[in-house]
Amino acid sequence: MSERVPDPALHGSVRGPRAEAPVARATSRRRVTCLDLDRPTGIGGALELSGRAWDFEIDADRFPSVRETAALRAAVDYHRGRVLTGLETTPAVPELAGLVGESAISGFRGRLGAVVAGGAVRRDTPLVLLLDDVPLGTLISGHAVSAANELDPQSVTASTGYVPVGDQCAGYAERGALIATIGVRGRSPVADGPVAPRIDDAFGRLPGPLAPHSMRRSRRIDRWVADGAVHIDAMFRDTYGRADGVETVIHEYQLAVVADAETGVIREAVATPRVLPWFDCPGAVASAGRLVGMAVAEVEARVRREFRGVDTCTHLNDLLRSIADWPVSDGQVPVPGR
Repeated sequence: MSERVPDPALHGSVRGPRAEAPVARATSRRRVTCLDLDRPTGIGGALELSGRAWDFEIDADRFPSVRETAALRAAVDYHRGRVLTGLETTPAVPELAGLVGESAISGFRGRLGAVVAGGAVRRDTPLVLLLDDVPLGTLISGHAVSAANELDPQSVTASTGYVPVGDQCAGYAERGALIATIGVRGRSPVADGPVAPRIDDAFGRLPGPLAPHSMRRSRRIDRWVADGAVHIDAMFRDTYGRADGVETVIHEYQLAVVADAETGVIREAVATPRVLPWFDCPGAVASAGRLVGMAVAEVEARVRREFRGVDTCTHLNDLLRSIADWPVSDGQVPVPGR
């Protein structure tokens, strides 16, 4: 089935997802994560999250070896407060049990940060990157609820309960196309993105097809050192499984960063949007350049604190923050002052 024709005045024209993962560079690292967001009992039922992650080391002959893996399974009572009702991780971290019974969105990262600060798990592990995606993954899963209703008229769904706030990001600019459309329709329209190319981790691990009304958040972060600089190439993609079995891309961004190998200070940072849902979303692209002059180790905290408003994007901010999660103990991405 072909892609539905978008309204360019509302959805814009950024609709070119990458067709495949790039070949991993010799003597580099690659981190890959995949978080699926399913509702096996129906769109009005509980949300189930299943994630997996791999850290690869690629040698001089481009042969990959697995350095570290992680996995999680979680359950969220989405329609009654977005409460996290269950969580299992590999490796097991008993201290994470304190997250259960609390919101999977509001305050989740702060509570996770307290577990990290207590030494139960390192911030730079693939498990923490998976856990860090739980709040936004839970939030974006609301797209499936809305889309099931609009794109499948036979579906009976519960409301997401989400009330859009103007000027919270570029796509929701108060005077932008999306907010104006909401004012006319009395409800938010549903983004229907381009068909998703099947993309793997370039080492033969290809995720399975999405169930109808399920979503997936995929990440890839490559890192290598050349000419006295640390190079990072990162991307994320959010996809949705339509009722007709077609997987579509809702968001996709790529990020290229160059940092000084001695100080960790970022020299270059360029974001490339590949799929954006709303006409005004490109207004956030230039915000990636604000990383220049920051140390890699500062990025996570400063993006959370400083990147707000109509010249930013929640999804792009998460991509920017993800580059700070790389291990610093191997000497490839130094901590300032060492």
